[in-house]
Amino acid sequence: MQAVKVFNNNAVSVVMPDGREAILVGNGLGFGRRPGDVIDKSRVSKVYYVQNELQTKFLKMLDNVTPQVMQAAERISLAAEEQGILLSSKSTISLVDHISFALERVEKGTFLPNLVLSETRMLYPKEYAVGQRALELVRQFCGVQLPEDEAGYIALHLVAGAADGALAYDTVKFVKAVKEIICDTYHCTFEEESLETTRLTVHLKFLAARILRHTPWQDAGLESMYTVLLQRDSRNEVCLQRINAYLRQEFDYELDHQEQVYLLIHLTKIVR
Repeated sequence: MQAVKVFNNNAVSVVMPDGREAILVGNGLGFGRRPGDVIDKSRVSKVYYVQNELQTKFLKMLDNVTPQVMQAAERISLAAEEQGILLSSKSTISLVDHISFALERVEKGTFLPNLVLSETRMLYPKEYAVGQRALELVRQFCGVQLPEDEAGYIALHLVAGAADGALAYDTVKFVKAVKEIICDTYHCTFEEESLETTRLTVHLKFLAARILRHTPWQDAGLESMYTVLLQRDSRNEVCLQRINAYLRQEFDYELDHQEQVYLLIHLTKIVR
């Protein structure tokens, strides 16, 4: 393969044997190379097939991204793969872009708080662990310590790249909103590491998935428990009414009595 364009020491564009244009990334791959030079295949660690509207954006981005950012993104992708999280070329390109902007924010002294950090950590622990590893890799290759909030942003990026990104982010927002309603109604706070909080969060995650995917609820014969649980605490009915008001407004959905029973079961273990 011959280089068509050399972007930096670690990235070049080539025309593959099948005629498709690709971006090759590898340590020292472009060092001392010129257009027309033969590329050493043994140095190639990643191949990106970029098509259509993404091509111009990626090529422009490579002209402005440092080799260190490319290396960090490549290592983060590998760390994700080790956890069974496979990213498309498009997602990896977006990761490079994200890291660049995160570094730019640090340089300018701009802090972007992650309002769903706690929910992301609990709902997507595997991706969050990779996000924490990403902070180490960015510090290693770029010499900059990104804030902990970025671990959450990168985790959501990984979720989005491996599945339905919009669904993942809507799920996190849903869980956060419902937990805020609960806290406000019962004047309580959650112990994020407790087993009860973890169970509630997981329940809300699956509830959100069913609502967002329009999956029908299967009758579990819990209707008789509804009145009993509701009468245990006068705040229970208020909380459920507020949650349903939120669901109607945001998702055009309302919990039936069975769904409310499941939610109340979790709540009674948290709110004493």
